[in-house]
Amino acid sequence: MAYASVQDWLDRNSHRKHVADFNRDGEADTAAVERALEDATAEIDGWLAKRYTTPVADPLAAPILRQHCLVIETHLLADAPTVRDEEISSRHKASMDFLKSVAKGQAGLPMTVSVSSAGKSSNVGVTFVTPERMFS
Repeated sequence: MAYASVQDWLDRNSHRKHVADFNRDGEADTAAVERALEDATAEIDGWLAKRYTTPVADPLAAPILRQHCLVIETHLLADAPTVRDEEISSRHKASMDFLKSVAKGQAGLPMTVSVSSAGKSSNVGVTFVTPERMFS
């Protein structure tokens, strides 16, 4: 499961279609975009695997993961020095810095906390303990 779709990349990078135009027909090569999405997702999972079950499927984390996936993917697609510009490089560096900080525990992903009817457990490894009721 990729954290972004080909359409996500096309929507956000309409001004950069040339980055993925490998056959020079004026349109992005969707097969190349799909491969880069898979590679970017694998790279993200590599950084997150120490702290999260991957692939991360939590809907609260989805926008952040999509954003970083698209940035890393664009960097992968812009492999030639004539295509890669300073903006692509600086965004990639920022995404990598974020992922490294998540791996070190200095940052985290927003996660939905599911509390059971007993009010004691969640799906993110946190335990909620409430005191017994003192009054009825």
